[in-house]
Amino acid sequence: MDAPPSAAAADGAYRHLLNMLGTALQGESGIRALLLIEITDLSELHARLGFEAGAALMQSLKEHFAAALGGRGTVIRFREGSFCVLVQGIRNSGHALLASEKLWRTMEERMAAVGIRALAAHIGIALYPTHATKPDDLLRKAQLAAAAARKRSLRVLAFDDGCAEQVLQHWALGEAFAAALESGEVSMFYQPKIRVADGQVAGAEALMRWLRGGKPVATPDVFIPLAEEAGLTQNTTWYALSNALRQSAELGGLPVAVNITPAMLHHRELLDMVQTAITNWRAQPGRLTLEITEGALIADFEQAIKRLTQLRELGVRISIDDFGTGYSSLSYFKKIPADELKIDKSFVSRMLQEPADRRLVETIVTLARQFKLEIVAEGVEERATLDALAAMSCDYAQGYLFAPALSFDDFRCRVVDCSSTWLKT
Repeated sequence: MDAPPSAAAADGAYRHLLNMLGTALQGESGIRALLLIEITDLSELHARLGFEAGAALMQSLKEHFAAALGGRGTVIRFREGSFCVLVQGIRNSGHALLASEKLWRTMEERMAAVGIRALAAHIGIALYPTHATKPDDLLRKAQLAAAAARKRSLRVLAFDDGCAEQVLQHWALGEAFAAALESGEVSMFYQPKIRVADGQVAGAEALMRWLRGGKPVATPDVFIPLAEEAGLTQNTTWYALSNALRQSAELGGLPVAVNITPAMLHHRELLDMVQTAITNWRAQPGRLTLEITEGALIADFEQAIKRLTQLRELGVRISIDDFGTGYSSLSYFKKIPADELKIDKSFVSRMLQEPADRRLVETIVTLARQFKLEIVAEGVEERATLDALAAMSCDYAQGYLFAPALSFDDFRCRVVDCSSTWLKT
């Protein structure tokens, strides 16, 4: 396998690109459009086609882009999965969008020819001289447009001031989160897992919170994807695992559950990370539960099953989170090596008002029983809901009826103080 390019080589390629753009811009006058095409699923493409075939496909795209534009464009390969196309004879941004759509169709046709129907790619547009007059500035604005297109789930986007604001703020937030992991602004909160039969605490779900001055900086649905984009998935998972097991030890080994993202489930270092955290805090493996969403399993089922089996061999428990939302079939379900199902709160919270949701919850409980799985109901907010779950023989419950996610100190006070109740009256 070829070694990754050095920083000097990457810088040299960038300078070469700028020189070629500069030369191309010195030609005829008038508006020109720089179209930056970024293909983001190269690893999947190489896995499906093989590296040599994938590389040949990328090289052929350069030739097909030039042919599609009929000699009106200069096509420059920029990094492995990126192309810069400088198009002449452009009247306005709408005209540039039409050129981009032509290139998009070309990509679709070439991908379809090798059996790839879904294409993860984005095109950012910057106009010369409307948006920039220098090659580096023109390229930067095309990059910002492509990044904004990705965040807005668009195929093609022309640069405007909103692109810069959205993307740069997003990147700044990602950098701030990386610093927060080091500074202690990120902490673990805990929501109690209550045994339905007697109302006692049976464990807790560890949930990451990013606070500054006691106030949230961003919610997990914002900063967890940020962490993945910034290459911090491993750091974030280690932070959660290590702190959750450390604080579990302070509570006498209280069972704790940690969420594992789809990306981390397949990370090559996950097994070592889990084993190291268990060893460092002298934890009993069976007191650690790893929560995996149902959707994460369906995305790459066979690989996910292999990884879950390896994790269970370490002695940890596996919980399938948000069950009922992933549309998995029973043929998949019967193969999942798990210990627990968590019924999604969207069904639990409506089960008293919506007969269909109640029947669905009853069906999931019955299904879990057949496969000897424990059941946790999320989103329990009313006593009547808890009573209905008890009648179904549901094992555990979480929700605001007991408590929201609490800081470790607040959670510890509630656990240690046996006179307090987890049921709101």
